[in-house]
Amino acid sequence: METNYLAGLSLIAAGGLFAGSFAVPFSRNRDWKWENNWLIWSFVALVAAPWIVAAMTVPGLLGVYASECQSLAVVAFFGLIWGVGAILFGRGIDLLGVGLSMPIMLGLTNVIGTLMPVVLRDPGELLTSSGIRLIAGVSVIVLGIVFYSIAGSRKEQDGPARKTGAQSGFMKGLLVCLLAGVLSPMVNFAFVFGAPLQQQALAAGTDPVYTSNAVWSIALTAGCLVNAGYCIYLLRSRKTGALYRCGRWANWCWAALAGVLWYVSMMFYGMGGSFLGDAGTSVGWALMQSLAILTGNLAGLFSGEWRDASPASRRTMWLGLSCLLAGVFIVAFSK
Repeated sequence: METNYLAGLSLIAAGGLFAGSFAVPFSRNRDWKWENNWLIWSFVALVAAPWIVAAMTVPGLLGVYASECQSLAVVAFFGLIWGVGAILFGRGIDLLGVGLSMPIMLGLTNVIGTLMPVVLRDPGELLTSSGIRLIAGVSVIVLGIVFYSIAGSRKEQDGPARKTGAQSGFMKGLLVCLLAGVLSPMVNFAFVFGAPLQQQALAAGTDPVYTSNAVWSIALTAGCLVNAGYCIYLLRSRKTGALYRCGRWANWCWAALAGVLWYVSMMFYGMGGSFLGDAGTSVGWALMQSLAILTGNLAGLFSGEWRDASPASRRTMWLGLSCLLAGVFIVAFSK
């Protein structure tokens, strides 16, 4: 296997580890509401970090954008759609926890984000042997999502929520996670349609490994408009803005750390994709999401989210996780 290909896979694998663990710092802010955490996350992950990194790595950044106005608009459009998915992603974590929500959302994100770049590039590829393997892998991933959803429903019935007669809200959380999984891959579409921006960045003297930074700063900032707007609405309607005044500096740091971890995951994905070529948006995306699923699940286990689950629920959860990883393995090696 070529050195560049191995380097690309390594960077994307690192991105998957960060993507699966970025939400863990939120668990340290129990005295803040979701909107308090997510607004800080939005500013750091979607505006501050992308623009700082892009300005440092892409010479003549504004000139690159001025020369590709049409691509700029397309990238921003997909960024706005992804912004809705990011809100639902955050809400899914809040409703179902890291360990249950991440495999469901990232599994769907994996399916759509892996298949659609191939469909957009050449639908006929799906009829080839590699395309059939790709579809088979996606089918196994969907099966894993079904098993994981069943495990989550059983877990809610096993835990204290059933004993106290409280409403778990599992179905609401599951619906949010499914919608998040459908919309979240739009950031990969921005990456695909941002190729002309990357070419202009390359022509301006940018190191090839950093050209994707010219895409992230636009796509993620567009997504921030949706995320920040929704958070501000919640802060006003729920009167939770006051929590910022009485919060500790540690609260701000934990929320900001979550933003840094998430952006680093996308930066590594873009850097690794530059080594993989066309496979970066399919094979690379599958690898990143698979490791994110594994990391998110382990984080949920270590934080005790499955502590009250019955053995049957745990077995179903592991079956779902096994299907998810097996499906992603098939997708990753479909080329």
